Amino acid sequence: MQDSLKNLAAKYISNVEGALKSVAHGTRIYAAVNNYLADAKHYYARGDYTVSIVCATYAEGLLDGHFLLEGREKAWEWSAKKVVVVGTFDLIHPGHIDFLWEAKKYGRVYVILARDVNVVRAKGRPPIVPEEQRLKVVESLKPVDYAILGDEKDFLKPIETIGPDIILLGPDEQYPVDKLRRELQERGIRAEVIKLPQRFADYPLSSTSQIIKRVLDVAKVNQE
Repeated sequence: MQDSLKNLAAKYISNVEGALKSVAHGTRIYAAVNNYLADAKHYYARGDYTVSIVCATYAEGLLDGHFLLEGREKAWEWSAKKVVVVGTFDLIHPGHIDFLWEAKKYGRVYVILARDVNVVRAKGRPPIVPEEQRLKVVESLKPVDYAILGDEKDFLKPIETIGPDIILLGPDEQYPVDKLRRELQERGIRAEVIKLPQRFADYPLSSTSQIIKRVLDVAKVNQE
C-alpha cells in the first residue's frame, strides 16, 4: 500500500512540475501552484504520501482552472477527467483489458485493486495472485495511468484521496449503484457513477472463475 501511494505521489508531483513550466513566472497562479508543489515535495520527503497527493491535487485544481480560463483544456493532458475503476484483477483476461480501454475513453484511468483480505471477505477465498503482484501487473497495462491498492477497512478512502470525476463500474459489479451514490454523497465525494450495461465481447475465458475451472479440468485430464 505504502509503495503504491509513493508511486502515485511521485507521478502527481512530476505532472504538476511539467504543467507549471507553461505558466508565466511572477504571476499569482504560478506562486500559488508552486507553494502547493513545495508542500507536496515536503510531505513526500517525510514519507507522508497521502498528504503529498492532497497537496499536489490542490495544485492540479488551480492549474485546471487556469488552463480552462485560457481555453487550453484540450491542449493539456490533465484536463482529462479522472476515472476510477475498482476490482480484484486476478488472472488478467481480455475482459479486463476491454474494460480498462473503455474507461480510458472517459479520461485518465485510476485503478484501485481489492486487498487480499477483502477478497477473502467477499468471495470466501483468497485471490490466486497476491495483491502486490496484481498491482505490478495492472500498473504496467497501457490504458492504466495510475494503480494503487485499496484500503483494508474503508473502500472509499482511496477514492477520497484521488478525487475522481467518474467511477466506472463493470457490468458484473454486484455493489448497488444507488447505495454507492448515497455513500459518496455522505462523504462529500462528487463523482458520477456509471455502470456499463454489458460485456464488450464473449471470450471463451472471460472471468477468473472460468480460467480456474479450465485449469482444473486440464489438470484432471492430465492425471487420468
